[in-house]
Amino acid sequence: MAETDKKRTLTTRFIWLIIGIFFVIMIVSQLVIHFYNPIKTEVASLYTTTQTVGFKGVYVRNEKLVSYNVSGVISYLHPDGSRIAKNSVIAEVYSSQNDLAIQQEIESLMAQRSVLVDAQELVGADTSQLESFSTQIYDKHAQIMQYLYDEDFDSAASLKSDMLNLYSKKEIVKGAEVSYADKILEIDNRISMLRGQISRDPFEISIGETGYFVSQVDGYEDVLNSDTLFTLTKEQVEYIVASEEQETNPTGVIGKLIDDYKWYMIAVLDTVRLGTVFEVATVTLRVGSSQQNVQADIISLERQEDGSSLCIFECDMFSSDFVDGRVAQVKLLMEDYEGIRIPTEAIRFDDEQNAGVYTLNGIEVVFKQIKQIISEEDYTLVVDTSDLDGYISLYDTIIVEGKDLYDGKIIDN
Repeated sequence: MAETDKKRTLTTRFIWLIIGIFFVIMIVSQLVIHFYNPIKTEVASLYTTTQTVGFKGVYVRNEKLVSYNVSGVISYLHPDGSRIAKNSVIAEVYSSQNDLAIQQEIESLMAQRSVLVDAQELVGADTSQLESFSTQIYDKHAQIMQYLYDEDFDSAASLKSDMLNLYSKKEIVKGAEVSYADKILEIDNRISMLRGQISRDPFEISIGETGYFVSQVDGYEDVLNSDTLFTLTKEQVEYIVASEEQETNPTGVIGKLIDDYKWYMIAVLDTVRLGTVFEVATVTLRVGSSQQNVQADIISLERQEDGSSLCIFECDMFSSDFVDGRVAQVKLLMEDYEGIRIPTEAIRFDDEQNAGVYTLNGIEVVFKQIKQIISEEDYTLVVDTSDLDGYISLYDTIIVEGKDLYDGKIIDN
Protein backbone atom coordinates (compact mmCIF):
# COMPACT_ATOMS: atom_id res chain seq x y z
CA MET A 1 0.00 0.00 0.00
CA ALA A 2 2.75 2.39 0.96
CA GLU A 3 4.52 1.46 -2.26
CA THR A 4 1.41 2.43 -4.31
CA ASP A 5 1.01 5.77 -2.51
CA LYS A 6 4.66 6.56 -3.18
CA LYS A 7 4.27 5.89 -6.92
CA ARG A 8 1.07 7.97 -7.00
CA THR A 9 2.89 10.90 -5.34
CA LEU A 10 5.77 10.75 -7.83
CA THR A 11 3.32 10.64 -10.74
CA THR A 12 1.44 13.67 -9.39
CA ARG A 13 4.68 15.64 -8.96
CA PHE A 14 5.73 14.76 -12.51
CA ILE A 15 2.39 15.93 -13.92
CA TRP A 16 2.62 19.23 -12.04
CA LEU A 17 6.21 19.66 -13.29
CA ILE A 18 5.03 19.20 -16.89
CA ILE A 19 2.20 21.69 -16.33
CA GLY A 20 4.66 24.20 -14.83
CA ILE A 21 7.01 23.90 -17.77
CA PHE A 22 4.08 24.36 -20.15
CA PHE A 23 2.99 27.57 -18.39
CA VAL A 24 6.56 28.92 -18.47
CA ILE A 25 6.75 28.23 -22.20
CA MET A 26 3.40 29.97 -22.72
CA ILE A 27 4.50 33.06 -20.76
CA VAL A 28 7.85 33.28 -22.58
CA SER A 29 6.07 32.88 -25.93
CA GLN A 30 3.67 35.71 -25.14
CA LEU A 31 6.54 37.95 -24.05
CA VAL A 32 8.44 37.22 -27.28
CA ILE A 33 5.33 37.88 -29.36
CA HIS A 34 4.68 41.11 -27.47
CA PHE A 35 8.17 42.58 -27.53
CA TYR A 36 9.58 41.16 -30.79
CA ASN A 37 9.69 43.71 -33.59
CA PRO A 38 9.15 41.69 -36.79
CA ILE A 39 10.60 44.36 -39.07
CA LYS A 40 13.86 46.24 -39.59
CA THR A 41 13.61 49.83 -40.82
CA GLU A 42 15.84 52.60 -42.14
CA VAL A 43 15.13 56.29 -42.77
CA ALA A 44 15.31 57.46 -46.40
CA SER A 45 18.09 60.05 -46.57
CA LEU A 46 19.63 62.32 -49.20
CA TYR A 47 22.91 61.06 -50.63
CA THR A 48 25.49 62.09 -53.23
CA THR A 49 27.68 59.57 -55.00
CA THR A 50 30.08 59.43 -57.92
CA GLN A 51 29.78 56.75 -60.56
CA THR A 52 33.21 55.27 -61.23
CA VAL A 53 34.83 52.84 -63.62
CA GLY A 54 37.58 50.83 -61.95
CA PHE A 55 40.55 49.46 -63.88
CA LYS A 56 44.24 48.60 -63.62
CA GLY A 57 46.50 50.97 -65.52
CA VAL A 58 50.13 50.67 -66.60
CA TYR A 59 52.42 53.67 -66.06
CA VAL A 60 54.46 54.72 -69.09
CA ARG A 61 57.29 57.18 -68.46
CA ASN A 62 60.71 58.06 -69.84
CA GLU A 63 63.01 56.32 -67.37
CA LYS A 64 66.74 55.68 -67.21
CA LEU A 65 68.48 53.04 -65.10
CA VAL A 66 71.05 54.27 -62.58
CA SER A 67 74.05 51.96 -62.14
CA TYR A 68 76.89 51.67 -59.63
CA ASN A 69 80.03 49.53 -59.44
CA VAL A 70 80.94 49.21 -55.78
CA SER A 71 79.96 46.43 -53.36
CA GLY A 72 78.44 46.98 -49.96
CA VAL A 73 75.23 47.92 -48.18
CA ILE A 74 73.16 50.68 -49.83
CA SER A 75 71.55 53.51 -47.87
CA TYR A 76 69.21 55.72 -49.91
CA LEU A 77 69.21 59.41 -49.01
CA HIS A 78 65.92 60.43 -50.65
CA PRO A 79 62.38 58.98 -50.59
CA ASP A 80 61.11 57.50 -53.85
CA GLY A 81 59.69 60.17 -56.13
CA SER A 82 61.97 62.94 -54.85
CA ARG A 83 63.17 65.48 -57.39
CA ILE A 84 66.95 65.22 -57.66
CA ALA A 85 69.15 68.12 -58.75
CA LYS A 86 72.10 67.60 -61.09
CA ASN A 87 75.14 65.97 -59.43
CA SER A 88 73.19 65.26 -56.24
CA VAL A 89 74.17 62.32 -54.01
CA ILE A 90 71.32 59.81 -54.06
CA ALA A 91 72.79 57.02 -51.93
CA GLU A 92 75.72 55.91 -49.83
CA VAL A 93 77.32 52.45 -49.89
CA TYR A 94 78.68 51.16 -46.58
CA SER A 95 81.20 48.34 -46.24
CA SER A 96 78.94 46.38 -43.87
CA GLN A 97 75.51 46.27 -42.29
CA ASN A 98 77.14 47.12 -38.96
CA ASP A 99 78.59 50.36 -40.38
CA LEU A 100 75.16 51.32 -41.69
CA ALA A 101 73.53 50.59 -38.31
CA ILE A 102 76.11 52.79 -36.57
CA GLN A 103 75.47 55.63 -39.05
CA GLN A 104 71.71 55.36 -38.52
CA GLU A 105 72.23 55.63 -34.75
CA ILE A 106 74.42 58.70 -35.29
CA GLU A 107 71.70 60.33 -37.41
CA SER A 108 69.11 59.59 -34.73
CA LEU A 109 71.33 61.16 -32.07
CA MET A 110 71.94 64.19 -34.30
CA ALA A 111 68.18 64.69 -34.62
CA GLN A 112 67.79 64.52 -30.82
CA ARG A 113 70.67 66.98 -30.41
CA SER A 114 69.04 69.43 -32.81
CA VAL A 115 65.80 69.30 -30.82
CA LEU A 116 67.55 69.93 -27.49
CA VAL A 117 69.68 72.77 -28.88
CA ASP A 118 66.53 74.42 -30.22
CA ALA A 119 64.80 74.07 -26.83
CA GLN A 120 67.92 75.29 -24.98
CA GLU A 121 67.47 78.73 -26.54
CA LEU A 122 64.32 79.20 -24.41
CA VAL A 123 66.16 78.98 -21.07
CA GLY A 124 64.96 81.89 -18.94
CA ALA A 125 61.92 82.60 -21.12
CA ASP A 126 58.66 83.59 -19.40
CA THR A 127 55.76 81.17 -19.07
CA SER A 128 53.46 83.00 -21.48
CA GLN A 129 54.24 80.43 -24.20
CA LEU A 130 53.11 77.43 -22.13
CA GLU A 131 49.52 77.53 -23.41
CA SER A 132 50.74 77.73 -27.01
CA PHE A 133 53.01 74.72 -26.53
CA SER A 134 50.19 72.74 -24.90
CA THR A 135 47.88 73.51 -27.83
CA GLN A 136 50.52 72.50 -30.38
CA ILE A 137 51.23 69.25 -28.51
CA TYR A 138 47.51 68.44 -28.47
CA ASP A 139 47.20 69.14 -32.21
CA LYS A 140 50.27 67.03 -33.05
CA HIS A 141 48.97 64.19 -30.91
CA ALA A 142 45.61 64.30 -32.68
CA GLN A 143 47.37 64.29 -36.05
CA ILE A 144 49.47 61.27 -35.06
CA MET A 145 46.38 59.38 -33.90
CA GLN A 146 44.66 60.13 -37.20
CA TYR A 147 47.67 58.82 -39.13
CA LEU A 148 47.65 55.65 -37.01
CA TYR A 149 43.91 55.22 -37.61
CA ASP A 150 44.54 55.58 -41.36
CA GLU A 151 47.44 53.09 -41.04
CA ASP A 152 49.81 55.74 -42.40
CA PHE A 153 52.63 54.73 -40.07
CA ASP A 154 55.38 56.58 -41.96
CA SER A 155 53.60 59.92 -41.55
CA ALA A 156 52.96 59.18 -37.86
CA ALA A 157 56.65 58.40 -37.30
CA SER A 158 57.68 61.59 -39.10
CA LEU A 159 55.99 63.66 -36.34
CA LYS A 160 58.06 62.07 -33.57
CA SER A 161 60.75 64.76 -33.76
CA ASP A 162 58.13 67.55 -33.73
CA MET A 163 56.52 66.12 -30.59
CA LEU A 164 59.89 65.79 -28.84
CA ASN A 165 60.75 69.37 -29.78
CA LEU A 166 57.50 70.73 -28.32
CA TYR A 167 57.76 68.67 -25.11
CA SER A 168 61.38 69.77 -24.61
CA LYS A 169 60.50 73.44 -25.05
CA LYS A 170 57.53 73.14 -22.70
CA GLU A 171 59.69 71.53 -19.99
CA ILE A 172 62.25 74.34 -20.28
CA VAL A 173 59.67 77.15 -20.17
CA LYS A 174 57.75 75.78 -17.17
CA GLY A 175 61.02 75.21 -15.29
CA ALA A 176 60.90 71.43 -15.07
CA GLU A 177 64.28 71.39 -16.84
CA VAL A 178 66.89 74.05 -16.01
CA SER A 179 69.16 73.25 -18.95
CA TYR A 180 69.80 70.57 -21.57
CA ALA A 181 73.54 71.31 -21.71
CA ASP A 182 74.52 68.08 -19.94
CA LYS A 183 72.33 65.98 -22.23
CA ILE A 184 73.73 67.69 -25.32
CA LEU A 185 77.28 66.99 -24.12
CA GLU A 186 76.36 63.35 -23.48
CA ILE A 187 75.01 63.03 -27.04
CA ASP A 188 78.16 64.66 -28.49
CA ASN A 189 80.36 62.15 -26.67
CA ARG A 190 78.25 59.26 -27.87
CA ILE A 191 78.42 60.48 -31.49
CA SER A 192 82.20 60.84 -31.33
CA MET A 193 82.55 57.30 -30.00
CA LEU A 194 80.27 55.85 -32.70
CA ARG A 195 82.09 57.63 -35.54
CA GLY A 196 85.28 55.95 -34.43
CA GLN A 197 83.64 52.53 -34.86
CA ILE A 198 82.84 52.95 -38.59
CA SER A 199 85.39 50.92 -40.56
CA ARG A 200 85.56 53.37 -43.50
CA ASP A 201 83.69 56.31 -44.94
CA PRO A 202 80.76 55.38 -47.21
CA PHE A 203 81.05 55.57 -50.99
CA GLU A 204 78.73 58.26 -52.41
CA ILE A 205 76.66 57.64 -55.54
CA SER A 206 75.57 60.74 -57.44
CA ILE A 207 73.56 61.44 -60.60
CA GLY A 208 74.73 63.82 -63.29
CA GLU A 209 71.18 64.65 -64.42
CA THR A 210 67.99 66.11 -62.97
CA GLY A 211 64.81 64.10 -62.55
CA TYR A 212 62.71 62.08 -60.12
CA PHE A 213 64.53 59.20 -58.47
CA VAL A 214 62.96 55.78 -57.70
CA SER A 215 64.94 53.07 -55.93
CA GLN A 216 63.03 50.11 -57.40
CA VAL A 217 63.15 49.00 -61.04
CA ASP A 218 60.84 46.52 -62.76
CA GLY A 219 62.48 45.60 -66.06
CA TYR A 220 60.17 47.70 -68.25
CA GLU A 221 62.31 50.85 -68.18
CA ASP A 222 63.63 50.29 -71.72
CA VAL A 223 60.32 48.96 -73.05
CA LEU A 224 57.69 51.41 -71.82
CA ASN A 225 58.36 55.01 -72.85
CA SER A 226 56.91 57.81 -74.96
CA ASP A 227 58.39 56.28 -78.13
CA THR A 228 56.70 52.88 -77.68
CA LEU A 229 53.48 54.15 -76.08
CA PHE A 230 51.31 54.14 -79.21
CA THR A 231 52.65 50.79 -80.43
CA LEU A 232 51.48 48.84 -77.38
CA THR A 233 48.67 46.33 -77.96
CA LYS A 234 45.79 45.25 -75.77
CA GLU A 235 47.44 41.85 -75.24
CA GLN A 236 50.73 43.41 -74.14
CA VAL A 237 48.98 45.65 -71.62
CA GLU A 238 46.99 42.73 -70.20
CA TYR A 239 50.19 40.68 -69.90
CA ILE A 240 51.94 43.44 -67.91
CA VAL A 241 48.93 43.84 -65.62
CA ALA A 242 48.78 40.10 -64.94
CA SER A 243 52.55 39.69 -64.39
CA GLU A 244 54.16 39.81 -60.97
CA GLU A 245 56.39 42.83 -60.49
CA GLN A 246 60.13 42.36 -60.05
CA GLU A 247 60.99 42.45 -56.34
CA THR A 248 64.77 43.03 -56.40
CA ASN A 249 67.02 45.18 -58.56
CA PRO A 250 69.50 43.49 -60.92
CA THR A 251 73.14 43.47 -59.84
CA GLY A 252 74.77 46.84 -60.39
CA VAL A 253 71.46 48.78 -60.62
CA ILE A 254 70.60 51.14 -57.77
CA GLY A 255 67.37 52.55 -59.20
CA LYS A 256 66.03 54.70 -62.01
CA LEU A 257 65.56 58.34 -62.92
CA ILE A 258 62.27 59.63 -64.36
CA ASP A 259 63.08 62.53 -66.65
CA ASP A 260 59.87 64.58 -66.37
CA TYR A 261 56.81 65.20 -64.22
CA LYS A 262 54.56 64.27 -67.16
CA TRP A 263 53.44 60.63 -67.26
CA TYR A 264 51.17 58.40 -69.28
CA MET A 265 48.93 55.50 -68.39
CA ILE A 266 47.60 52.85 -70.73
CA ALA A 267 44.72 50.55 -69.80
CA VAL A 268 42.08 48.20 -71.16
CA LEU A 269 38.57 49.33 -70.21
CA ASP A 270 35.03 48.12 -70.83
CA THR A 271 33.67 50.19 -73.72
CA VAL A 272 30.07 50.00 -72.44
CA ARG A 273 31.04 51.33 -69.01
CA LEU A 274 32.95 54.21 -70.61
CA GLY A 275 29.63 55.51 -71.92
CA THR A 276 30.03 58.90 -73.57
CA VAL A 277 33.71 59.33 -72.71
CA PHE A 278 35.58 60.27 -75.87
CA GLU A 279 39.11 60.92 -77.13
CA VAL A 280 40.66 64.33 -76.19
CA ALA A 281 38.31 64.54 -73.20
CA THR A 282 39.69 65.73 -69.87
CA VAL A 283 38.73 63.34 -67.08
CA THR A 284 39.35 62.85 -63.37
CA LEU A 285 41.30 59.82 -62.16
CA ARG A 286 41.59 58.57 -58.59
CA VAL A 287 44.93 56.79 -58.47
CA GLY A 288 46.05 54.08 -56.06
CA SER A 289 45.58 53.84 -52.32
CA SER A 290 46.27 57.56 -51.81
CA GLN A 291 42.78 58.32 -53.18
CA GLN A 292 44.27 61.41 -54.80
CA ASN A 293 42.29 62.87 -57.69
CA VAL A 294 44.16 64.12 -60.77
CA GLN A 295 43.11 65.63 -64.08
CA ALA A 296 44.19 63.70 -67.16
CA ASP A 297 43.59 63.97 -70.91
CA ILE A 298 42.53 61.00 -73.02
CA ILE A 299 44.96 61.19 -75.93
CA SER A 300 43.98 57.88 -77.54
CA LEU A 301 40.91 55.67 -77.39
CA GLU A 302 40.88 52.58 -79.62
CA ARG A 303 37.81 50.36 -79.71
CA GLN A 304 38.66 46.64 -79.73
CA GLU A 305 36.75 43.80 -81.41
CA ASP A 306 35.91 42.14 -78.09
CA GLY A 307 34.01 45.19 -76.78
CA SER A 308 36.88 46.66 -74.80
CA SER A 309 38.81 49.86 -75.43
CA LEU A 310 42.53 50.56 -75.27
CA CYS A 311 42.80 53.94 -73.59
CA ILE A 312 45.84 56.19 -73.09
CA PHE A 313 45.78 58.95 -70.48
CA GLU A 314 48.24 61.84 -70.20
CA CYS A 315 48.79 63.67 -66.92
CA ASP A 316 51.18 66.46 -65.88
CA MET A 317 50.61 66.20 -62.11
CA PHE A 318 53.41 64.29 -60.39
CA SER A 319 53.34 62.78 -56.91
CA SER A 320 55.53 60.32 -55.06
CA ASP A 321 52.40 58.16 -54.69
CA PHE A 322 52.50 57.53 -58.45
CA VAL A 323 55.89 55.79 -58.52
CA ASP A 324 55.05 52.89 -56.23
CA GLY A 325 54.89 50.12 -58.84
CA ARG A 326 54.31 49.85 -62.58
CA VAL A 327 50.64 48.88 -62.32
CA ALA A 328 48.12 50.94 -60.35
CA GLN A 329 44.52 50.46 -59.29
CA VAL A 330 42.61 53.41 -60.74
CA LYS A 331 39.07 54.75 -60.76
CA LEU A 332 37.74 56.89 -63.60
CA LEU A 333 35.25 59.33 -62.05
CA MET A 334 32.32 59.59 -64.41
CA GLU A 335 29.46 61.63 -62.99
CA ASP A 336 28.05 62.87 -59.67
CA TYR A 337 24.52 61.81 -58.71
CA GLU A 338 22.24 63.00 -55.92
CA GLY A 339 19.08 61.33 -54.70
CA ILE A 340 17.53 59.25 -51.95
CA ARG A 341 19.69 56.36 -50.73
CA ILE A 342 17.83 53.14 -50.00
CA PRO A 343 19.12 49.63 -49.20
CA THR A 344 19.08 47.46 -52.32
CA GLU A 345 17.65 44.55 -50.30
CA ALA A 346 14.56 46.66 -49.49
CA ILE A 347 13.40 46.89 -53.13
CA ARG A 348 10.19 44.97 -53.91
CA PHE A 349 7.74 44.78 -56.83
CA ASP A 350 3.96 45.20 -56.70
CA ASP A 351 1.40 43.22 -58.70
CA GLU A 352 2.00 45.43 -61.73
CA GLN A 353 5.80 44.89 -61.49
CA ASN A 354 6.45 48.46 -60.38
CA ALA A 355 9.69 48.73 -58.40
CA GLY A 356 9.35 50.24 -54.95
CA VAL A 357 9.79 49.79 -51.24
CA TYR A 358 7.52 49.12 -48.31
CA THR A 359 7.39 52.01 -45.88
CA LEU A 360 5.95 52.28 -42.40
CA ASN A 361 3.38 55.04 -41.90
CA GLY A 362 2.57 54.81 -38.21
CA ILE A 363 1.56 51.18 -37.88
CA GLU A 364 0.47 50.77 -41.52
CA VAL A 365 2.64 49.31 -44.28
CA VAL A 366 2.52 51.46 -47.43
CA PHE A 367 4.09 50.50 -50.77
CA LYS A 368 5.79 53.41 -52.53
CA GLN A 369 7.30 53.35 -56.00
CA ILE A 370 10.85 54.44 -56.83
CA LYS A 371 12.70 55.82 -59.87
CA GLN A 372 16.16 54.32 -59.91
CA ILE A 373 19.27 56.34 -60.81
CA ILE A 374 22.09 53.88 -60.17
CA SER A 375 22.25 50.63 -58.24
CA GLU A 376 25.16 49.18 -56.26
CA GLU A 377 25.43 45.93 -54.34
CA ASP A 378 24.54 47.45 -50.97
CA TYR A 379 22.42 50.44 -51.88
CA THR A 380 20.40 52.01 -54.69
CA LEU A 381 20.16 55.73 -55.42
CA VAL A 382 16.68 56.85 -56.49
CA VAL A 383 15.15 60.13 -57.58
CA ASP A 384 13.88 62.37 -54.80
CA THR A 385 10.15 62.09 -55.52
CA SER A 386 8.93 63.76 -52.34
CA ASP A 387 6.47 65.87 -54.37
CA LEU A 388 4.84 62.86 -56.09
CA ASP A 389 2.00 60.88 -54.53
CA GLY A 390 2.65 57.17 -54.25
CA TYR A 391 6.43 57.56 -54.57
CA ILE A 392 9.24 57.49 -52.00
CA SER A 393 9.79 60.70 -50.03
CA LEU A 394 12.74 62.00 -48.08
CA TYR A 395 12.71 60.77 -44.46
CA ASP A 396 10.21 57.99 -45.13
CA THR A 397 10.68 54.96 -42.87
CA ILE A 398 11.75 52.18 -45.23
CA ILE A 399 11.16 48.56 -44.24
CA VAL A 400 14.41 46.73 -44.97
CA GLU A 401 13.43 43.35 -43.52
CA GLY A 402 10.01 41.89 -42.73
CA LYS A 403 7.80 38.87 -43.33
CA ASP A 404 4.51 38.66 -45.23
CA LEU A 405 4.50 42.36 -46.13
CA TYR A 406 1.76 43.85 -48.25
CA ASP A 407 0.26 47.28 -48.87
CA GLY A 408 -2.10 48.19 -46.05
CA LYS A 409 -0.85 45.62 -43.57
CA ILE A 410 -1.05 46.72 -39.91
CA ILE A 411 2.08 46.14 -37.87
CA ASP A 412 1.01 45.59 -34.27
CA ASN A 413 3.95 45.16 -31.92
